[in-house]
Formats: sequence, structure tokens, C-alpha cells
Amino acid sequence: MPTNDTESPHNAELCPDCELPLVRPSMTNLIGYPKDSPLTKATPLQRVLALAETANVDVFDLADVTSTNVSALVTIDQGNDDLATTISLSPDLTENLKTDVIAFALAVVGTPHAITNTPNAAVAISRTRLAPAKDGPGHLARHMLYTCGRTTPSATFAITAL
Repeated sequence: MPTNDTESPHNAELCPDCELPLVRPSMTNLIGYPKDSPLTKATPLQRVLALAETANVDVFDLADVTSTNVSALVTIDQGNDDLATTISLSPDLTENLKTDVIAFALAVVGTPHAITNTPNAAVAISRTRLAPAKDGPGHLARHMLYTCGRTTPSATFAITAL
């Protein structure tokens, strides 16, 4: 049992920025967890892709990329009161960069107004990592990645409205 507010009930390392536990669940501790759910996948990339699918976000590779600085395009369409969200990726990303960009894009999608308030309801995500974020989508993405089995110094990227 934790003895003070900063001790984790999970005996986990605490995030240096928000002091929440960095938790990487083991399958033996996930009693009743569905056998084909995101955390059961073999790699961090497969886990974030399964997380996107669970969130009803379509992820696919772009056929033609015109900018060498763009890793992904994220769009939200609010037709017929349903949200249709896509993350289209540059096809030449490494597996680690692709994993991090998808997690960051999912965190950005978690605050849809950041996308829907742009002129075309679309944003571009850069390939270049920024300094680790202490809050916001980059910070959330780092927590998601840790839970999915990947440790990265930064999961924060620049966003440009399209």
C-alpha cells in the first residue's frame, strides 16, 4: 500500500514530468483482458495500430509523399454526426518512428478541436522530434508508448495546419 501521495501503487517508475506511474502491464496481471486486444499484440507498433483500430481511427501508408519533412497527415471528417478520423503515414518511416508518430497522432486526435478548427480539418505531423513535452499530446503519447512496450526520449512532433 502506498505510504504517501508520490508512491505508486504499482511499484512503477514515476514520470518525471507529471509524477504518474509509468505502467507496463504484463499479460499475467491483466485478468479477464480479452485475448485479442491491443496489449496482447507482439510489438509496440502492432499495439498502437490495434489501439487506433479500437478507437475507430484508420491508419494507412500514403502512396505519394511530396514533403520530406512530413511523417503523417491527420484528418477528421464530421459528416452525418459521425467522426471519421484518418492517419496517413509516409511509407518510408522506420518502425520506431512510425510507432511514435501513430501514438502522437492518436494523442492529437484525443483533442479533436486541434484538428477540426483548422481550415481543412487536417494537420501535418513533422518527422523531426521536438524536445520531450511536459504535457499535451507529446506527453500523452510517451505514456501510451511506454504502456505499449516502447521507451522513447520524445514522442513530440511539430504540427502544421493544412
